[in-house]
Amino acid sequence: MADTPIHDGRDVHILHPTDDNRKVSVIVDPNDGSIERLAVQLGEEFSFQLQAFTPRFDFDVAGVTLNTSTDTSLKSITTTTGKIDFIAIASGTSNYEVAIKIDGVEVLRIEMGELGSDIGLANATNVPLWVETANKNFRFSPKQGVDFTDSFEVLAKALTGTPSVTWLVNYREAA
Repeated sequence: MADTPIHDGRDVHILHPTDDNRKVSVIVDPNDGSIERLAVQLGEEFSFQLQAFTPRFDFDVAGVTLNTSTDTSLKSITTTTGKIDFIAIASGTSNYEVAIKIDGVEVLRIEMGELGSDIGLANATNVPLWVETANKNFRFSPKQGVDFTDSFEVLAKALTGTPSVTWLVNYREAA
């Protein structure tokens, strides 16, 4: 019977021995019979191809002037799949907010003072999101990158005045 485990003499119990394309082996401890691990043998229909990504670095060190009425797009990608690895935004003031959109959905909008002072992530480099230098410099560095399937955008907006920001974005595009 296909669903009845059988012993093959090597302390391996093979489930579904009649299905040559999908074998699941239960590896047991010969001393006490406890399960050590499962071994799965997949057929070719379950094969996969690793996706290559091309690293990209974009930046603007000349300075982008922000205003209080509308968001200013610092970086926008709308034609590819990929991962966001790092975002850095710097200014001479903390009077601005940052927004991140992934696949057209705003996933973050936060003021630099809120992030650093109110939430307490000033100079907290052991987390994926923080501010530095008196809440003037924004950093986003997720450990595994953040996936996007068709777009991402980094935006900034002044809270008062017309501050200038410089920025750098590191991301990967599907090759």
